Amino acid sequence: MLAPPHRILGLRATVDSRNADDLGGIVRRIWPKTRMGVFTLVLIVLWTLKSLFLSTDVQQALSPGQRFFLNLLTPLLAVPAIYYAWKLFAVIRRKLLWKIRGRLILAHMFIGAIPVLLVLLILYVTALLFYYQLTYYLLSNQIGIHTGQLHAFNLSLRAGMQEALAGLTPSPSMLKSVLDRDTKYLLGAYPSASIILRVQDSATDQATVFGNKNVNTDQLVRYQVPRWAGDREFSGLVLEDTQPELYKGTEKRPGSGELGRLFLRSLVFSDFRPELPFSLEISVPFDRYMLDRLKAAMGQDLLLADHITAPGLNVMLQNTDFLQQNVLTATFELESSQQSLGRPVWSVLLFPTSWNSGSEASRADSDVLFVELNTSKLIQNVFRSESNVSKTILGVLQIVIGFFLVVEVVSLVIGILLTKSITKAVYNLDRGTEFIKRGDFSHRIVVKSDDQLGALAESFNQMTEYVQTLVKERVEKERLERELEIAKEVQEQLFPREAPHMEGLELTGLCLPARVVSGDYYDFLPFSLNYMGMALGDICGKGISAALLMANLQATLRANVMNLARLTDNSPKQAQGERTVSRVVQMLNEQIYNFTSANKFASFFYAVYDNKKQTLTYCNAGHNPPLYFNAGEVQRLYTGGTVVGIFPDAEYDQETIQLHSGDLFLAYTDGIVESVNEYGEEFGEDRLVEIVQKNRNLSADEMQKVIVDQVLAWAFEEERDDDMTLIVARIR
Repeated sequence: MLAPPHRILGLRATVDSRNADDLGGIVRRIWPKTRMGVFTLVLIVLWTLKSLFLSTDVQQALSPGQRFFLNLLTPLLAVPAIYYAWKLFAVIRRKLLWKIRGRLILAHMFIGAIPVLLVLLILYVTALLFYYQLTYYLLSNQIGIHTGQLHAFNLSLRAGMQEALAGLTPSPSMLKSVLDRDTKYLLGAYPSASIILRVQDSATDQATVFGNKNVNTDQLVRYQVPRWAGDREFSGLVLEDTQPELYKGTEKRPGSGELGRLFLRSLVFSDFRPELPFSLEISVPFDRYMLDRLKAAMGQDLLLADHITAPGLNVMLQNTDFLQQNVLTATFELESSQQSLGRPVWSVLLFPTSWNSGSEASRADSDVLFVELNTSKLIQNVFRSESNVSKTILGVLQIVIGFFLVVEVVSLVIGILLTKSITKAVYNLDRGTEFIKRGDFSHRIVVKSDDQLGALAESFNQMTEYVQTLVKERVEKERLERELEIAKEVQEQLFPREAPHMEGLELTGLCLPARVVSGDYYDFLPFSLNYMGMALGDICGKGISAALLMANLQATLRANVMNLARLTDNSPKQAQGERTVSRVVQMLNEQIYNFTSANKFASFFYAVYDNKKQTLTYCNAGHNPPLYFNAGEVQRLYTGGTVVGIFPDAEYDQETIQLHSGDLFLAYTDGIVESVNEYGEEFGEDRLVEIVQKNRNLSADEMQKVIVDQVLAWAFEEERDDDMTLIVARIR
């Protein structure tokens, strides 16, 4: 059954909505969240559009401003590239340096590995420099030796020719025979040597030129001594660019129309007979034979090439494959040893003298001699000696190098072990902190090393133990604080919630504990509408013990008052009669003494007020004397006895004073007058009297507030040393 059309349309709309939501979610996830990300995305999009759709011709047709904007896109890409490169560097650095192992590895690299690598690089470069200079010196020295030998041969040959020409009329055949005779030894040492004798006839101004077998005789007619030579002797490496075809063995190089043209040459002149001056030229081609002679002295393969334009000639070449078309000759067979061209070589520029101009050849025209980079061959050749001294020194050097390598390996192993011990200790500490973060203070680190890391682990264990103890103490302290709060609530219930209301008396009381609970005590005991008792005490000590004794004192006092009332025919009126007040205090003293320890006592003040007669009967048991203000005078109420709880047989007196309208009664504990300021000065009774006299007309509640504010303002420390308790009564 087909669905209705409206249902099909609804399904399609739902599918389209879901696809749109999915596409929007993908776009929101891909779209960058930062300004730099948006900037980078815009740049990449613009640069891509420019590269794909704007050809060079289209860009040229744009205005200068538009072209400038398009050209600016590429440099602007460097900004996000640098930014994200820095962010990537920060992430990598954070990943590498978060663990102590990564830090130690980097530290070892910067302290040990990198300096060692730099030292090795310096030694390597120094060795290359020494190696190159030694090779260059040996090569130059060998070329100089061969050049010197040729020049010595030439000087000897000139002497022989001069001796042959002495007193004789020379003929061409005689000169040829002398030349052939005296050059046999030279040709024995250098078989490819070319010898040319040029004799000048001064009379006819004609020259006769003779050459040996290595000279193309058909070219001798064109032989000329270059003008720059003059009559000077010359010996050295020359570039034959005047008449190279004169010399045999200078075949054309494949792919080029030029002839081989590098020679060791010696040129001398003789004017022994001015009418027959002559010149002698000896030329030895720089060919395979000469390279073999140099190889025999140096122990390294050589390769001669010309017209080399490679830019890497100033450094060591790793292979010489690109030289195949430029090679003139080598000390190895190129056809049978193609892999020989792949060996690393040095390049040595020869800088020969141009025979045509007499100047030194430029770098572009100079032939290049490539020397095989083979250290072992060079060292074997250089240190070749019949003596055992060099072998001994070389053996010692090998031992030192071997010892150095062993020390390096051992140092590496020791460094790895030390790093592992450090990282393991740090890992153990990190793992221990994880236990502490979870609240498990029972975890301890196993200490296996007797060093600073071991001491650190032991300190961690001690710290964990201390923290565990502190946590237990804190739990216990919180429990005690909760119990103290409960005790405070209980104690607050022991104090009067409000002062009793009597027609002729304004009465108020206040206790400010120094700690959570108080050792001070005050109480109001209403007997009837006209009789009321007032009590004020200060327990020895502070805290829980004083609070407990205070509770005991309160219960004992109330029990004594009620019992005494029953003993006097259950008449509340008689409870304030003759000797009743002192008798209550005496009974309280006996009970405190009997049921508390010897070091527990209290100062106590107890009084009974008669509202009809407006009298106050009191007994002061060692307490701060209350103050009675009457018509501008102050009376201190001392009558009574010693503190309660010390002497079981202590006797107490009582006194009755007549009160008048407007009089003020003030009872307090020592926390009021002994409060000290920042200079250690006590508030004192005199200031208390002065405050009351200045505010004599205030009500009892207002007087209490003024006194408390003044005392708290006087106190230096927020936490008080003693409890403060105050009773204020005003006769209406």
